[in-house]
Amino acid sequence: MLRAALAAVCLALWLMSAPDEARAQNGAPLERRTTGLHRHDGVLSASVGLQDLFGPVERQRLTSGFATRVLIRVYLHREGSAEPVAVTFQRSEIVYDIWDEKFRLRIARGAGGSAEFRREVKSAEEAIHESTTFWQFPVAELRRLQPGARYFLAFRADLNPISEELLSDVRRWLVQPARGQRRVGAGDSVFGSFVSIFVNPRIEDSERQVRFLSQTFVEPAR
Repeated sequence: MLRAALAAVCLALWLMSAPDEARAQNGAPLERRTTGLHRHDGVLSASVGLQDLFGPVERQRLTSGFATRVLIRVYLHREGSAEPVAVTFQRSEIVYDIWDEKFRLRIARGAGGSAEFRREVKSAEEAIHESTTFWQFPVAELRRLQPGARYFLAFRADLNPISEELLSDVRRWLVQPARGQRRVGAGDSVFGSFVSIFVNPRIEDSERQVRFLSQTFVEPAR
């Protein structure tokens, strides 16, 4: 109990002393969402849901016949460091076929490489689940994490990103993916800085946004 209390105090102090990493523009701390963490075949993966990106209006609009795009960005951060250890993303496109009454999905992922797959589902709920649920989603190679160090994941989901620069950057990463995980530079606007992406996002970047952090975790010894 004493260790738990000390950990809670340390977390509270860190939240107050690190506004760029844990506090939104209005001063309120970013939401913490329990995230499943998996280590397999030398890769750290995450499992979490972001279905709340779709509200009632957005769910109803899925059957309009127009394409709906979802962009989810994931940062792996070492606690106390401003620069991410690794970054990855998933971009989904949902189109309702009014003749076949099916939702057609195209999903592309990038994590030092790229993968794209297509699916057909029958309901809007299935389409939302496929485009906003991470199940053992690869985040980073374990060799990039230092045993004993503390880390957290930062998630941002955008519904129908409006920025053409952002969309062109995503396409560039899919066509010419990085070899392994590279450092994020000033020109990598698809990811940008932690402050600009998570703390001070521009509302006009997309129609709807969801931003949160995972629980802090200590990388075990290997």
